[in-house]
Amino acid sequence: MRKLATHVAVGAMVLGSVAFFGATGSGAATAKATTTTTIAPPFVSGNKWLTVNVDTVMGTGSPGVTGGCFLANSFIQGQTVVFRMWGIDNSTGKPLTGTPLTTANVQSVVIKDLPGVTPNPQMTYSTRDGYFTFGWFTTAKTPTGVVPFKVIVTLAPVKAVYKTVRTKLNGKWTTKKVIKTPARGAKGYAYAESGLNNGTGSLPSPSQLTINATA
Repeated sequence: MRKLATHVAVGAMVLGSVAFFGATGSGAATAKATTTTTIAPPFVSGNKWLTVNVDTVMGTGSPGVTGGCFLANSFIQGQTVVFRMWGIDNSTGKPLTGTPLTTANVQSVVIKDLPGVTPNPQMTYSTRDGYFTFGWFTTAKTPTGVVPFKVIVTLAPVKAVYKTVRTKLNGKWTTKKVIKTPARGAKGYAYAESGLNNGTGSLPSPSQLTINATA
C-alpha cells in the first residue's frame, strides 16, 4: 500500500483500469467504488511464484465521502475500507485471476488479523476489473490504531502436462508419453501490513492502514 489520500486510483497491473468494481464486505451492504484512468506507480512484492500488489481505497458511501473512491490508508471509524489485490503468476506471466473464470489460477485470497472480523474473510474476484476485493465496514466499536493485517494469496495447484514423442527401441520406432511440464502444488505468498522489514512484502510504517476515532 502507498501513503496516498487523493482521488487518483490505481489501474490493475497489465489489465488496465476500469470504470467500476464491487467488493464483498463484512456487513450486509456491498461496498462499491470507482477507479480512474490515471495509473499510479504500483507497489509490488512477491516470490518466485507470484507477484502481488495490495492497497486500500475509501469505499463509496463511507461517511464524509462523495463521488468515486480514492486511495487511502487513514480511515475514520464508520468508513468502509476496501482491500484490493491483483498481480501476476510468474510461471506463466498471466494475471492472477479467480472464479468464476475457467482459467482461474488463484485458489484463495484470505485477509487475516482484521479486528472484530471472524472468520478470516476471503477476497472475491471481479471479472469486471480484475481485482480481488473485500469491503470492511468499520463501526464506532472498531479498535483504533494501526491494523497489522496480512493478505495470504495461494496459487492453485497445476496438473502435469504430457506430450507424445517418437523414440527408437530395439531398432523399432515407437511412441511414448513424457512430461512436458511437471505438476506444481499450491504455492502461497503472505503480504504483511506490519511495518516490519521481514521479507514478506511489508512496507515501512508511514504506509500502514490506520483507523482513527470519530470526532
